Amino acid sequence: MNLRSLLGHFNSATFSAIQMMTFTFIPLMSEKGGLSVSSVILSFSFGSFLFLWSSPFWASQSDRHGRMKILAVGMLGLFVSSGLILYLLAYPGSVLQNEVLMWGSRLLYGLTASATVPVAQALQIDLHPEQTALKSMLSNSMSLNIGRALGPLTLLLGGASNMLGILQLATLWSLILLILNLVGIRHSPPTRTVASEQSLFKSWWSDVVRVQDVVILALLFTSYIGILNFSLASLLKKTFELTSADSSVLMAQVLLGSAILAVVTQAIGKMLFKNPWQGAMVLGAFSLLLGSLVLQYMANKTELGIAIIFLSVGISLIPPCYLALMAARGSQDHFGRRAGLAAAANTIGYAVGGAIASFTFKINLISIEMVMTLVSVLMIACIALLYKNRNREAKYV
Repeated sequence: MNLRSLLGHFNSATFSAIQMMTFTFIPLMSEKGGLSVSSVILSFSFGSFLFLWSSPFWASQSDRHGRMKILAVGMLGLFVSSGLILYLLAYPGSVLQNEVLMWGSRLLYGLTASATVPVAQALQIDLHPEQTALKSMLSNSMSLNIGRALGPLTLLLGGASNMLGILQLATLWSLILLILNLVGIRHSPPTRTVASEQSLFKSWWSDVVRVQDVVILALLFTSYIGILNFSLASLLKKTFELTSADSSVLMAQVLLGSAILAVVTQAIGKMLFKNPWQGAMVLGAFSLLLGSLVLQYMANKTELGIAIIFLSVGISLIPPCYLALMAARGSQDHFGRRAGLAAAANTIGYAVGGAIASFTFKINLISIEMVMTLVSVLMIACIALLYKNRNREAKYV
């Protein structure tokens, strides 16, 4: 593994670890800064919503200016946005000052840190032409899941009294990684020539048309994840008759266990799946269906564990598959752009999933588990249509 490939994995893991950490700081930011919880959540949500535009933009820029340069932009944004949160928590001032720091952090995060994941994905495709795109995406997704596990695990092991110190270390690490990214630019080959400005719109539209069915699958998948994330804590509280605090603890345990299972699944998948994407995607979709059904009828924590195993397998396999499929659609010179389109679809899907969960709980006519089952069936139908067109991906077989 060369320097740039290693940096790509470090960038992905660092992004997801700090992302998970900062979400846990929401109550502390509200308390220390004298801010309402709703205001803090709104700033986080708005920052994430900016990914809808900024991820495709930066991914496209990486096609034109080089992956490492744009990764450096993303890590700079992550470092400064984390530093602003750290300053707010360490030296809280007036409510207005704290609001400015909080919103400044989230705006900067949404506008720049959004470059990290799609560009790291494109970098792994660039650096490993000898292997299928699926294996490259599985490797990058493993790094993301390692970060998702390390974030809450580090805070859990450090204890509540050391949360600020852990954030300081994470911020310092992002600065070190930024410097390493800048060093990596010197080891990068010259950037390739891409479409001229006169044909830029036509080129973009061509990529959208090529991947429209894959984008639909990405929307369905992330809608499913949005429904799951927004409803699981309430589902656990209701099923096991827990207090709010106990359901939050169980939810954290589930998320940590799921992230670890995802890393193991992806490591095994790299060894077992030889075809470009088809086998892993089918296994992932049916795993989500089985997980939804087990959730619907579970009565004890053993059955919850079985459901989480099925869900973790599906969650770990499907995103690398549709990203690998995107890599096969069109010129590799524009894969960064197509990875950005996937990131935009993910942003929309999470929002749609949250809205579906909220609406389902409000009308109370159908269980949330049944909604998840229906969405997983739609994913299977979408995958069946993709199978009909699989010859278009023949170059990665």
